[in-house]
Amino acid sequence: MKLLALDSVFAAVSAAIWIDGRIVAANHTPLSTGHAEALLPLIAKTLGEAGINALDLTRIGVTIGPGHFTGLRAGLAAAQGLATACGAEYAGIDCFAVVASALPKPAAGERLLIAFDSKRDEAFVRVDNEAPFAATPSGFAASGDAFLVGGDRAGEFVAALTQAGKRARVAEGPALPRADLLAPLAAHAAATPKLVPLYIHPPAITQAKPR
Repeated sequence: MKLLALDSVFAAVSAAIWIDGRIVAANHTPLSTGHAEALLPLIAKTLGEAGINALDLTRIGVTIGPGHFTGLRAGLAAAQGLATACGAEYAGIDCFAVVASALPKPAAGERLLIAFDSKRDEAFVRVDNEAPFAATPSGFAASGDAFLVGGDRAGEFVAALTQAGKRARVAEGPALPRADLLAPLAAHAAATPKLVPLYIHPPAITQAKPR
């Protein structure tokens, strides 16, 4: 399998090439804006470092959210366009699964909580493999007395949980998804027939009024 993994849902763009069980090239660029403009050149650079052509790809892996709207849509559009042009299949993986794959396993009695910055007061939150939702650290409510917490807002949730009398600790590991973490998950997942973005908040888009 020759797989391109790409991610652009938060404050970075990244790409990785996975060939027959290992990553052969990977790049990661932090940025706050301009995801759509930065992503395709980064993909081209990563393909060049791997020594392959886009037409060699057999699968495209991409993060499907949740995330920041512009970056999320840029990643999905790039994945769909490349898959169509190359005749490759694609696999969409949510951001919670990507980060969870790189974190230590919770200790006995702990629940895994992942919280990502949503650019609002509320964070994108998932506990174990339950349905994700939006919550503030002070307003978070889930059953359990002990939590292992990952994501880029982990510290805030650990502080709030501790203040509420629960046991909580920050997980050691990446706080946000990256293409090199996504690649093995996308390689071993079933092909996705359709890329459907995972939104927790509805997209904040105002449609033009009819004239």
